[in-house]
Amino acid sequence: MGQTVEVPREILNKLLRASRIVEEIQDAMEDFLIAHNPALLRKLRRARREDLAGKTRPFEEFLQEVGRTRRSK
Repeated sequence: MGQTVEVPREILNKLLRASRIVEEIQDAMEDFLIAHNPALLRKLRRARREDLAGKTRPFEEFLQEVGRTRRSK
């Protein structure tokens, strides 16, 4: 069996804070990249309009169309 390693609370808290900061940076970078990609913005806007207009279908139906089910992953 593996050994248990005790991590000081202070170090763990620093790691958690750093993790949150990295996540915020990733979110900001994603937002920046999306905002500066006109083709992607057009696709996202079109998809949003279709969603609001009810032009969607259940995910299970899509999976059946492509020959998969959630159980066969």
